[in-house]
Amino acid sequence: MSLPDSLASSSSPPVTREETGYHRFEHAQDNGFDHRDRPPWNRSEYDYRHGSIVASENVRDGSTSSEDPWSCVVVVATFCIFVSMTLILGLYGTTTVWLGPNASFLIKPTSVFVQNVIVEELGNKGSGLVLYGLNQAPQLDVPAKWSELHYLAVPNDSYKYWIQYLNKGSRLKVSYNVESVGSSLYLVIAQGVDGLSEWVQDPTRPDTTLSWHIISDSGYIDQDITKSSSYYVAVGNVYLNEVKATIDIQVEGILYDTTNAYYNCSFPNDKCTLGVPLFGTNAAVLTSPGPKLNNSKNEFCAKLSYEPRWIAYMVCMGVVTALLLIVSSLFNKRQPDSEDEAVDENDDVAPLVPGKDDDNSSWCSSYSSILTSTEELEGAHGEGHSSTRYLCAICYDAPRDCFFLSCGHCVACFQCGTRIAETSGFCPVCRRKIRKVKKIFNV
Repeated sequence: MSLPDSLASSSSPPVTREETGYHRFEHAQDNGFDHRDRPPWNRSEYDYRHGSIVASENVRDGSTSSEDPWSCVVVVATFCIFVSMTLILGLYGTTTVWLGPNASFLIKPTSVFVQNVIVEELGNKGSGLVLYGLNQAPQLDVPAKWSELHYLAVPNDSYKYWIQYLNKGSRLKVSYNVESVGSSLYLVIAQGVDGLSEWVQDPTRPDTTLSWHIISDSGYIDQDITKSSSYYVAVGNVYLNEVKATIDIQVEGILYDTTNAYYNCSFPNDKCTLGVPLFGTNAAVLTSPGPKLNNSKNEFCAKLSYEPRWIAYMVCMGVVTALLLIVSSLFNKRQPDSEDEAVDENDDVAPLVPGKDDDNSSWCSSYSSILTSTEELEGAHGEGHSSTRYLCAICYDAPRDCFFLSCGHCVACFQCGTRIAETSGFCPVCRRKIRKVKKIFNV
């Protein structure tokens, strides 16, 4: 892999103070920390997404699933669509990538769900970004060194930062020289946008960034990089007077080897599209050129998006739906057997109806010698109707004065019906589940 052009000549150019590009601190506010159009930290279209999945519960009745099996298909299909959209808009959604000089950003799409990787160059057109396509993940073993020298005149209550995208194993050294006598500055190294944003909200807190220092006179700060990410070197002045300083950023980076790349795109139309094969591994590397002289902001911006492989999502939805339908049918077949086993256990443990309280009617039922009003009305149908058909089929002692919901059978007295509902819970006639016992009042 050819490295970018090194910094230019040994002759010392005239010192020019960087008087632009500074931003005001937003103390104790949460409305963003940069008033420029780039980088737009708090704008919704550049949100850094974290794939998240929200789970929902559908409480379903076993009888409903057996009576309406297609409702299960609707629920499963809705769930699969929700998961697919979460992958498309979350994990494989559009993101904005900010890179520094000599950046080497690895992109590893999942070939099953991604058909194309689309990278669009934003900001400075023709800035020198290059997209490489490889058949496998490249080795992170190409060393590179570069530096940036900045002469600053930091106004009061202001800050300035520089972006460096560094891979794991890199090393960052920041040398400084505060020229204003008796003055000091805050020098921080923040990982990611969130780290820099927290420091901007409260510059005096030392626990908001990866490295936090109050600098004066001259010295240097070393920082080892343990995670591939964007890093921000920033200086801030919270005092009343302007502070002049010199900042020298020296980087010992490690880049990805792109010598075996089969695809090379330098953004001729501000956009590059890399096709991802369905089978086999695939990777892409987005690189940026080295630092340029007389340029206080060596930063590059690109929009990364993924074109989904719709056929893969449809196949996965069909497979998941079929599996869940099979599991649901097996569960519905198992459920009646479990209910029957539970009924048998209840019958073995306790009697269905315990003995009634002893009273004078226990020797001879008071209902056996008289007819109720219902019997008198129905007795006109003939002598063939026995009076016992109106007595409780469980105890044969009390009239049938209740019925079960939801089957509607009337075969027991209210006391026995209540006992049945509390013990077995099933109608003795049709074996349906008893939801409630209703008492009948004869007038």
